[in-house]
Amino acid sequence: MAVSAEPIFFGAPERPLFGWLHRAAPERAPGAGLIICNPFGNEALCAHRTIRHLSVRAASAGFAVLRFDYDGTGDSAGNSFEAQRLAAWLASIHSAADTLKDAAGVGRLYVAGFRLGAALAALACLTLRDVHGLIAIAPVVNGGAYVRELRLLQRAIDARRDVLKRDNPNFLESAGFLLTAQTQASLREINLTRLRRSPSEHMLIIDRAEMPVDLALVPALREHGAAVDHVAVRGYTEMMLDPHENIVPEQILAAALSWLENQERSVAPSAPAAAPASTTRRTVTLAPAAVTDPASASDPPTPVEETLVQFGGQAPLFGVLSAPAGNHSLPGASAVLLLNAGAVHHVGPNGLYVTLARHLARLGHTVLRMDIAGIGDSDPRAGEPENVVYSLSALQDVRTGIDFLRQDRGAHEVRVVGLCSGAYYAFKGAVARLPLEAAVIINPLTFFWKDGMSLAYPQHRVATDIRRYRTNVFSLASWGKLLSGAVDLRQLGGVLWQHLSTAALKPVRAIARACGRPFPDDLPTELQHAADAGIGLHFVFSDGDPGVELLRQQGGGCARRMQVRDELTVSVIPAADHTFTDLEARAALIDVLTRKVQTPAGRS
Repeated sequence: MAVSAEPIFFGAPERPLFGWLHRAAPERAPGAGLIICNPFGNEALCAHRTIRHLSVRAASAGFAVLRFDYDGTGDSAGNSFEAQRLAAWLASIHSAADTLKDAAGVGRLYVAGFRLGAALAALACLTLRDVHGLIAIAPVVNGGAYVRELRLLQRAIDARRDVLKRDNPNFLESAGFLLTAQTQASLREINLTRLRRSPSEHMLIIDRAEMPVDLALVPALREHGAAVDHVAVRGYTEMMLDPHENIVPEQILAAALSWLENQERSVAPSAPAAAPASTTRRTVTLAPAAVTDPASASDPPTPVEETLVQFGGQAPLFGVLSAPAGNHSLPGASAVLLLNAGAVHHVGPNGLYVTLARHLARLGHTVLRMDIAGIGDSDPRAGEPENVVYSLSALQDVRTGIDFLRQDRGAHEVRVVGLCSGAYYAFKGAVARLPLEAAVIINPLTFFWKDGMSLAYPQHRVATDIRRYRTNVFSLASWGKLLSGAVDLRQLGGVLWQHLSTAALKPVRAIARACGRPFPDDLPTELQHAADAGIGLHFVFSDGDPGVELLRQQGGGCARRMQVRDELTVSVIPAADHTFTDLEARAALIDVLTRKVQTPAGRS
């Protein structure tokens, strides 16, 4: 990706915002700047990769670019429970505009927004200066309809999980992200077709070919005299798939970049802008939020210092380091390394890692939430693809993160924590006997990954099906489905065959292990290898997650004996899905992880 990208904190010192400043290619001095406004919630996680690509390509085309997190979102200060979120988000866009003009020396601005970010961009442009054009990508037109959409999304998620929940009058929780009642009321006031004037004289509406926006929007904007270009292209749906599956929407990026370049061709040459000013920061101190996130309600009122770090050689890895302000770690406090969950960047699913890191920092620990190479904001290694969840070189990145904490930050004890694919690498780091005190392994979907395997792992599917069959064997309804032909006998037979084949090999594996010649991919051997090195193994599962069954089937009696010897622990969190989408589940997880991180070295 772009070598000119710089992670920065900016804005008010008491409420710092996080962003990436992409400077124009050296051979193309910037004449204009581009601010990119994120969508909200889970859409922001999914679109993160696309927004990064847009930033890089716009910088290569001669634009200085700032992509950033609004106040209370992502890596910026604050949280979703604080008051006046809409006003804070609009103020964030104004701060980004000022920062880009000062830091890159540009006098002419363009603003681009995705979904809710497009609506926020339009509202902000009503009062921003020096805006030459606005790009709205699949914009939210009616805020009331958008809030209803989020509510329906959560109900669909609950229905898939067979969960029935009453609406909470205080906040709406949708796909792991929250809107307070006040924020919902503010959003309901948004209607882009009823603006009293156009946000910009020049606008591009990029519509979803498969689902156009409100057809009244473009005529309404043109009535105000705006020059509005409107295109419908494909790619939005693929862009918003889960981070490990999504596809960068080439048609959307091409339409946006082509429009930007055409706009610049029509602009008369202007006098040179003011010289760039050094207004950006890499380290900030975060005061306790006005309203505490309930997921970490026990936080002491301690300031946290956060530092943006890049480390690891020619292709630096990126991370955010959280520590007690003033570097006053408490006696016995450890350093914690948080590993990517799938292809979600370093903020973690539902922003979990940000909440966890700041919570642990307030308890005296140093926490690094990092992106492995090719994920999130870390560039891939030369010649390697990006967005590869199970990378052959990821374990080296884990070692690099540990070395950074030990050598650069002076950590005496390091614990690694990971969810899903991060759990896999946390475990493999322990097996490789990296310099760790403990590995906290949350909802792994496999213990043995091979290059070329599908992310839809047969291992965890078989484990899940076997657990379900074991439950259903006592159900008359299930037997009725079997006898009536409603059950896919081929699938049933395949699952049972794989399960029985694995079970039949267990005694053979045990004999080989006893003879000192264990089979490859033998979980008991790997568990014991890590424990013999004095590395604590802490497994944390959502109730019903397939990893529980995988550990039971593959770890067998060895795992049980290790639990008795206090070499291994297993914690199960009830009413939680794979990524701890619900607030109560996240709070329970953070409580468990806090206890695991604070367990003295040498004990599980």
